[in-house]
Amino acid sequence: MIVGWLIVLLVLSGVLGLFAITLWRRVLLLRREVRHLLIEGALSYEVRGPRIVREIHDDLKEIARRQREFARRIAEEDFSLRAILASMVEGVLIADNNMHVRLVNERLQQMFSLPKSPIDRTVMEVFRNHLVHQVIRQSLDTGEPQSAELQAEISEGEQFQLKHFQITSVSLRSRDSESLARALVIFHDVSQIRSLEAVRKEFVANVSHELRTPLSIITGYLETLIDGGDDRETNLRFLRTMHKHAQRLNLLIEDLLALSKLESRKISLHFEPFDLSEGVHRVLEQLDSLIRESGALVSTTFPKHLPRIEADSFRIEQVLYNLLDNALKHSGKSGAKISVEASSAGGTVVVRICDDGVGIPLSDQPHIFERFYRVHKDRSRDAGGTGLGLSIAKHTVQAHGGSIAVQSRPGAGATFVMILPVSQT
Repeated sequence: MIVGWLIVLLVLSGVLGLFAITLWRRVLLLRREVRHLLIEGALSYEVRGPRIVREIHDDLKEIARRQREFARRIAEEDFSLRAILASMVEGVLIADNNMHVRLVNERLQQMFSLPKSPIDRTVMEVFRNHLVHQVIRQSLDTGEPQSAELQAEISEGEQFQLKHFQITSVSLRSRDSESLARALVIFHDVSQIRSLEAVRKEFVANVSHELRTPLSIITGYLETLIDGGDDRETNLRFLRTMHKHAQRLNLLIEDLLALSKLESRKISLHFEPFDLSEGVHRVLEQLDSLIRESGALVSTTFPKHLPRIEADSFRIEQVLYNLLDNALKHSGKSGAKISVEASSAGGTVVVRICDDGVGIPLSDQPHIFERFYRVHKDRSRDAGGTGLGLSIAKHTVQAHGGSIAVQSRPGAGATFVMILPVSQT
């Protein structure tokens, strides 16, 4: 009897031991699967065994599936966020409550020419500007949007350019934790807008000055005549002066209207075959009296087979007149030497008008084609003209599909280079 029970116990012990060994192996396999899940994000193979083991394995499979789904969503959202940030023309920055930079887009780094990534650095370290720090700090402290305009000198190569940025900072707060507060900061480059505003103000001031001068002269002479001038010779001289300044006003208004039409592309050009050589000689005939008065020597060089160009002859002759008149009036000396040369290359005709005058300062050359811009303001006003000639020349040449530029060294004269296409097709 006892021997029978011992045999039964031994058999049961063997079965239980075998079951324990099998279960232990399945648990070890599950443990390895969990590690594989943590490292690879997926399960390696199916696990067989007791029901509880299979259920645990099924739960792990579901966890793996959800993990892959979360990873896919995170990757898609990360890609979308990076795509949005990369395509924005504004600079974007996110700073934490400790004023450390947590995220920036590439545009912001370009705006400020940042040499290295600003991530994990403080706002003050990145921008070295108290205004930026103050705007972000106030938005974090108050929870209210803050904005300001920043002026900063940004390095572009070897030079520094003054830039204007509109800064807007908005607080991003978590409902669960105040320590997770963030500031979303948008930098909008308004440099071009401020530049256009400055140009507009300068234009209004220049137009006002140009109109006021002849008007005040005409008004003064009229008051003198009204008061009763008895000297016929003096009265006639007054009337001639008034007529001259009235013509100056009329010329200024005509130039302003022409420039406005050219800038808005509302002017109609009448293209026809045009001989540049003949056009230059017609312009020189118009300037003959001025050439004689200044004692200038004007030479022309044209190749025999220079092609005719499709152009509005009136407008191109106006450009030539403005360029030659400018060279004659601002040469700075009597007996100046001026040359007009033409050549053709690659379907274009190149015209060079050179003088041996005082030249144009390097700082003035980028602005020489702006409206009313004068290199030597006092001397330029005394020389007459509206101050719009070079601006009209630039827009006229561009309307023909060409380009115009200036080459000059102070004290070594100036050369205006005009390039026009032979054909408009």
